[in-house]
Amino acid sequence: MDGQIHTKTYDYTMLEHMPIGVALFDAQDLGLLAANTLFHTFIDTFLDPTWKNGRAMGHSIIEYLPKAKETGVVAIFRRVAKTGIPYSAGEFAFSGFESGTTYWNWTLDPIRDSDGRVVQLIQTATEITAQVLARQEAERIHAALSQANRIAETDRKRLEVIETVAHSVRESLDADNISMAAIKAVNTCFDALYVYIHIANPTRKTLDLLHIHPIPATKPSFSSVQHIPYDSSFPIAQAYKQHNPIIIENLQTAPSLGIIGSSNALVMSDGHGYACVPLWFGDTFEGTLMAVFKECISEDGPEVQALVGSGMYIAAALAHARLHRTVENERRQLRAVLDQLPEGILITEASNGYISYANAAAANILGIPVTSLTGIPLNRHPQILTLIHDALPVPQAGLPATGTSNYTQAAYKEDIATRINNHPIFPWHFAVIRALGGETISSQEAMVVRPDGNKVITLSSSAPLRIEGGDITRAVIVFQDVTAQKSIEQQKNEFLSIASHELRTPITAIQGFAEILQMNATQEQSLSSQSLRALTFINEQSQSLNRLIEEMLDLTRIENAQLLLNLAPHDLISTIKHVIETQAATDTNHNFQFVLEGLQDTLIGVFDENRFVQVLNNLISNAIKYSPAGSRIEVGLRYLPTTPHEALIWVKDSGIGIAANELPHIFKRFHRASGLDRSISGLGIGLYLVQEVVTRHRGRVWAESTEGSGSTFYVQFPLKSKEA
Repeated sequence: MDGQIHTKTYDYTMLEHMPIGVALFDAQDLGLLAANTLFHTFIDTFLDPTWKNGRAMGHSIIEYLPKAKETGVVAIFRRVAKTGIPYSAGEFAFSGFESGTTYWNWTLDPIRDSDGRVVQLIQTATEITAQVLARQEAERIHAALSQANRIAETDRKRLEVIETVAHSVRESLDADNISMAAIKAVNTCFDALYVYIHIANPTRKTLDLLHIHPIPATKPSFSSVQHIPYDSSFPIAQAYKQHNPIIIENLQTAPSLGIIGSSNALVMSDGHGYACVPLWFGDTFEGTLMAVFKECISEDGPEVQALVGSGMYIAAALAHARLHRTVENERRQLRAVLDQLPEGILITEASNGYISYANAAAANILGIPVTSLTGIPLNRHPQILTLIHDALPVPQAGLPATGTSNYTQAAYKEDIATRINNHPIFPWHFAVIRALGGETISSQEAMVVRPDGNKVITLSSSAPLRIEGGDITRAVIVFQDVTAQKSIEQQKNEFLSIASHELRTPITAIQGFAEILQMNATQEQSLSSQSLRALTFINEQSQSLNRLIEEMLDLTRIENAQLLLNLAPHDLISTIKHVIETQAATDTNHNFQFVLEGLQDTLIGVFDENRFVQVLNNLISNAIKYSPAGSRIEVGLRYLPTTPHEALIWVKDSGIGIAANELPHIFKRFHRASGLDRSISGLGIGLYLVQEVVTRHRGRVWAESTEGSGSTFYVQFPLKSKEA
């Protein structure tokens, strides 16, 4: 008996000192049979004062704890009593009491009798409210930190996008490169379905696609965004009217709100968030930055902030790229104009003396390919050139053997200057150097020796090119080949010299014979044979003088584009015969022969008869002039049915002939062969006029000759001429 008492005492002591509350309930009525002190302390928190301090013993849980039924505790007790399955609640929230919500870790186990029936229920309970609240606070803090981290990460991504775009703008002025960098940054940092950049085209009033990623798989989808008119149904089309971004938080609900139509391609794209940022640079609308996101977005979301932040840089970049394109286009247009100018143009850099630009005319005039002109320095310094031109003494001995006494100090310096270190120095080098020194030079004449040895006379001007602030960065020289003009000038001088002689000779003769006639008339003598010869000579010389004046007038008419043709049908054979008869009547020292090939009587053609007579007279006069007396002059006409639209005419002599090196030049104005006897009259314009008249009839004239064996002049003459 004492042993049992001691055992119960031990059990009681053990229960009282356990760190958990323990209670024993009746399985039938859920009455509280026994409980340790800690359990009573726990339940007293929830009991009315009438049930506290152990007064709940022997009573059902439903009596002293009515809210146990509402919280599901009673249901748990009954289920364990019925099924015999233990219950364990790791974190049970008990609420609805003055103390508020408390959290418990409690268990409920069945106690069976010898027959296995559940007769009692034993409950253990530990309040863990403090632990749960501490954990919840920790979780809240963790959630707040996570949210802060997410915000920080999102902000980092936003800044990363903006920084990437800003960096790309600093690295490039190419709009395409900038747009690709921006789109890549947005796609990398945010979950975007599509990112577009369009450039404004104010002329066509469209937004033209600059770049898109990824490219839509279907061609219609791609083509629909390539050129978006300002009046289209796309939200992006309204961007040019506003500065604020266009935001659609949820594309899928937008149709029901009347924001966009249900058939809009944006709705069909499976996207949710939509943002379009107008790109403005000052007051100029440059384009749009648009993105479609997989998830919904908000107006103040990081995606929108990233697009807006990037948009400022992209707008500036597009503006700079546009201005750069404008400058480049103007530069290309200017370059195209310069390339087509007949004057040679060279631009030299002040920093290194390199030729940075040369046009085709410059290369042609100088006889040097453009690729060999550009990128090559002048390779001369002002000090060296000054030394060459101002300081080089001419040695008293050892002057080059020129064969003349005209090799002056200036000529010596010029000779040295053109071959310093075996490198050629062009005269325009000095003009460029003077221009780089700030001097402007106009109409400077210089002789240039081309690499092939030919000499070209140039007329050049040069000037410095300054930037804002007045610094000289380049020098430009403009020059033209005036060799032909100089040659014409020289020819004119020679012509005037010859013309004065040619005019003076008949005038002197006319004056002399006129004085003889005047003396005879004074003496009232009848006309003697001498007087008759004088009259004949006066007539001949007057005709010669008239021809000379007429040729000079024709020369003026050609220069002023006033040499006109009076085209009409004429018989070519009859005209040629008349010219030959006239020449034979005035020149009895040569034998004239007319050769017809391929026809007999007539050959009708449409031409200016007077001008044709002039051509034939000039050719026959030349044959007479350069052929010995008694020789034959053949005038021929050939007509072939195979070429019915033209005839071939020739004048053949057996005179002195023409040297091979002179043949290419005989039809040039004022040209006279260098080896001719100067006693033979001529101004060098007869054959030039022949070529001009024949060419204006759309014909062709040429000569074949062997020096010492005579010459043959051919005229391929159209029978139905149209004035050229």
